[in-house]
Amino acid sequence: MKLAPILSAGLALVVAACGADIGGDASGDSYDSAVKQADEARKSGNLDTAIPLYGRALEARPNGVEAKLGLGQAYLTVGMSAEAAALFRDVLDKKASDQAARRGLALALISMGQPGLAEQQLEAALLADGRDYRTLNAYGVVLDMMGRHAEAQAKYRQGIALAPDYLPLRSNFGLSLAISGQPMEAIAQLVPLAASLAADGRVRQNLALAYAMNGDLESCLQISRKDLDEQSAQRQLSYFMQLRALPIEARSAELRRNPNFFPQSSGGA
Repeated sequence: MKLAPILSAGLALVVAACGADIGGDASGDSYDSAVKQADEARKSGNLDTAIPLYGRALEARPNGVEAKLGLGQAYLTVGMSAEAAALFRDVLDKKASDQAARRGLALALISMGQPGLAEQQLEAALLADGRDYRTLNAYGVVLDMMGRHAEAQAKYRQGIALAPDYLPLRSNFGLSLAISGQPMEAIAQLVPLAASLAADGRVRQNLALAYAMNGDLESCLQISRKDLDEQSAQRQLSYFMQLRALPIEARSAELRRNPNFFPQSSGGA
């Protein structure tokens, strides 16, 4: 059965077209200013602004690690996985201990269809620092993208024990629970997150999915409408209900095939 595409404001990429002038010359100040503005633009979803700014920063400092990491994250978001992987590898070639680059490389590899290599990168990162909750979150994402939800949830739980306030861990944990047939537990995880000031569309749409998996169609629509127009919210509900009718393994596989499905990798680089 061919399912309709997901229409989630939290999962779909939204790129705002706007320019930016950082001014200055090719100095340290110019680099720092460009990276700061690029990071802010990337985190707010303005990739059309962020990517050129990272390029300007790298013109000022070609070996700038912060700019390469940020640009790699931006490339991951827009689906340029090979370009992202090249940037993360470049950082690791010069600094093998850079955990952010290793996490980024793992996420690029999983999106390139190389899950075994992705897992190797995260195993290496955890050997270096077993208490790195961002790495545990990335590992959970990779395992979810491989359909290994129970293992993913174990990684999320480990991370939450270390950093209970880190939103991506709890959001991804709730999403994984919803996919794997545990909607009540997912709702319990996601309702407090969705009510917080830090919540974004991705958290809310994860909660909408959890409500749909629990058969609560009205709550699903109410949450979806916070980010989607009525027609899109209704289409998304229809898609979620098709997912709900599938066995868990088939549901998981369908979501993994959906180009708009990708759990929240991090709150930064």
